[in-house]
Amino acid sequence: MHAEPQERASQVDPSRMIDGAEGSTTVEEGEHVVIGRLIRRLKISDAPSRFQTLATNVLRASLGVEATAWVPASDYEEVIVSGEVLGVSASDYRLLAAPFARDAVQIVDDAQAGPAPAPESVRSFAVVAAGSAGALVVVNPQSGQAIGPLEVERAQYIASLIATQANNATIYAELKDLLFGIIRALTTAIDAKDPYTSGHSERVARIAVRLAQELGMPPQKRSDLYLAGLLHDIGKIGIDDEVLKKTGPLTPQEYHRIQEHVEIGVTILQDLKKLRHIMPGVRHHHESLDGSGYPDHLEGDEIPIEARILAVADSFDAMSSNRPYRRRLSPMQIDEILKKGRGVQWDPAVIDALFACRMDVEAIRQKGLGESLIGAVDVTLGRR
Repeated sequence: MHAEPQERASQVDPSRMIDGAEGSTTVEEGEHVVIGRLIRRLKISDAPSRFQTLATNVLRASLGVEATAWVPASDYEEVIVSGEVLGVSASDYRLLAAPFARDAVQIVDDAQAGPAPAPESVRSFAVVAAGSAGALVVVNPQSGQAIGPLEVERAQYIASLIATQANNATIYAELKDLLFGIIRALTTAIDAKDPYTSGHSERVARIAVRLAQELGMPPQKRSDLYLAGLLHDIGKIGIDDEVLKKTGPLTPQEYHRIQEHVEIGVTILQDLKKLRHIMPGVRHHHESLDGSGYPDHLEGDEIPIEARILAVADSFDAMSSNRPYRRRLSPMQIDEILKKGRGVQWDPAVIDALFACRMDVEAIRQKGLGESLIGAVDVTLGRR
């Protein structure tokens, strides 16, 4: 046996808007207006309860009833209530909806004589079920008139939208978990390939985001940059260990092999449609401002800004870390190299941004993978 779930209800302030986040409406509106408003707000990335709150508020205002409630089929999901009927709780709405089949449409003109016990304040109500998702309950027309076929039809449309949004939100959450898992697996594979650079991609991603923030880039661009940072070295999976982990100087052939990791990375990621927007950062993070970089010898503004930021973040973390062929450099040595390469190898604006937030960057190097990736996946999946 399991414990009885605690009944919860989300109350909606009757004075709030139905077309935006806040506000009010009191006029009865045509069905096409009501449905249109809801469809514009039908976002699969929203939590189902958010859309359910909006939908019940819209329905209550458009029908002119005292209250509407969405009653999910699962006892562990909250009942969403818009409006208020004296003495009626979330449990009462469940009781009103309970006797009817999952595809039922039922109007009860006399609640006291209905199939379920109802509080005295409930004069009449209608239940419109939406399959296995749940049911809408419409209570007490304020005009005193009976609930008719037109009201039921509108409730059916809205119940269908609620059920569709909830189902799609579940699919979206599963897709988000899948993409999150793929990215985590890829970053883990990079770390496993070369223990000396374990955590490098995560640090580069976080440093790049902080630089982007200093440069005034918007949140979506910063999320894109975070993913590009995590995956910028994914192509090293395709580089032979004897080359990648060599402690001595590289031969020209070996150096050319190392350079191939950017194009290997693009090849690995190109079939992941939702990650194609980060390709410029992955491909071009080793370009130099003077055109001496690789793979395409781009110069100046030809280099995508994301790649210019990643180039600085990548170089800073590499110089700050131990590698098979050298010990980490001191902060003074790193600063000297960055200043010398400003305007030659690296974008001056990005270098200036790094010096402006140098203490933050040092702190960022100590943090681990977590909420940043979750947020970045959300933004990525929200792209069209």
